[in-house]
Amino acid sequence: MNIKTATIDDSQRIHQIALAAFSRDQVPKRLIDEQLAAGRVTYLLAEINAQAPAKTDLDDGAAEETKIVGFLSYRAILDEVDLSFLAVDPAFQGQGIARELMQAFCEQNNERKAYLEVAENNVAARRLYETFGFEIYARRDGYYHDGQTAILMEKNL
Repeated sequence: MNIKTATIDDSQRIHQIALAAFSRDQVPKRLIDEQLAAGRVTYLLAEINAQAPAKTDLDDGAAEETKIVGFLSYRAILDEVDLSFLAVDPAFQGQGIARELMQAFCEQNNERKAYLEVAENNVAARRLYETFGFEIYARRDGYYHDGQTAILMEKNL
């Protein structure tokens, strides 16, 4: 697996993963395009190697191709960073991809204070964040569109 920073060319795949991972269009394509074009938000991408059919008759084997299977987005301002979204293609969940994205996020934002919010009922995400040392500092009852409570977490990286 490789973690890389997204470019505008990756926006369609980011949007596809977000649509598959979230229950609604929480990360519209237009927003992704604007964020990447302006450079105010960083998208980290998890890509894996996938075998692809050879493209020419001269090639006697399968070509190596990469596939983006997850993303994490964040905005850094001075000594603080807000983690906005973390999503993994449902077909690739449970393989440690979110953990790799979180590890890269923590390494890239060393010596900053990190903040995030997560739905109270998203137990898997909360466990992941707690594994990385994030602690709850507040709650927002009825915050999400479906009435779920938001759990606000923080960590000094």
